[in-house]
Amino acid sequence: MAAEKHLLFDTPPDFRDQVLSFGVQRVDALFITHPHADHIYGFDDIRRFSTLQQQHIPVYGSAETLRMMHKKFDYVDKGYSFDSVPRVQFIEQITPVAVGEAVVTPLPVEHGPESIYGFRIDADGQSLAYIPDCNRIPDSTMELLNGLDAMILDGLRPKAHPTHFNITQCVEHLNRIGAKRSFLIHLTHDSEHETLQSKLGSAVTVPWDGLKLEL
Repeated sequence: MAAEKHLLFDTPPDFRDQVLSFGVQRVDALFITHPHADHIYGFDDIRRFSTLQQQHIPVYGSAETLRMMHKKFDYVDKGYSFDSVPRVQFIEQITPVAVGEAVVTPLPVEHGPESIYGFRIDADGQSLAYIPDCNRIPDSTMELLNGLDAMILDGLRPKAHPTHFNITQCVEHLNRIGAKRSFLIHLTHDSEHETLQSKLGSAVTVPWDGLKLEL
């Protein structure tokens, strides 16, 4: 989707390895779901893209997420040379944002006691939603998940968890959403890939590292 534009969602600790492994050439916009370590601690490596592109990269998130980004990466706001730190523009996102032909809509969800974001991406007549961490999807957000071509949703483990959907809850919500293709992510080592996939059948896909999804 969105030819000529490259959208990035979160910067996990292995961000550098991922972009090298999969040949990511540029980043036109970064969207942060929430400021937990496993979603942001590769952020410093954004500086390679801002240096190569010689531009500030827009970084979108909720007010609380951006507050924590400023706190955890306070050096970004200081007067270092251009290529010494990530050159970004932090932008609070409340409503949909257009990046080229893509429109990215924030999806408020609950992650334990915290309100965080997932995102819906619409481009070229196709739509995908990505909610990597949550244990509750409000009705107002469920309404934003209609008519999806693909839905990617948190399903941590078989047992209940205080801040994540377990696998049963994830599948129940995927069935309610009814996207053309459904994906269960954020799995722990409590589940074996092939065994879980055989239980879920063809209705829900258990992804793997390096999976490329074409819509």
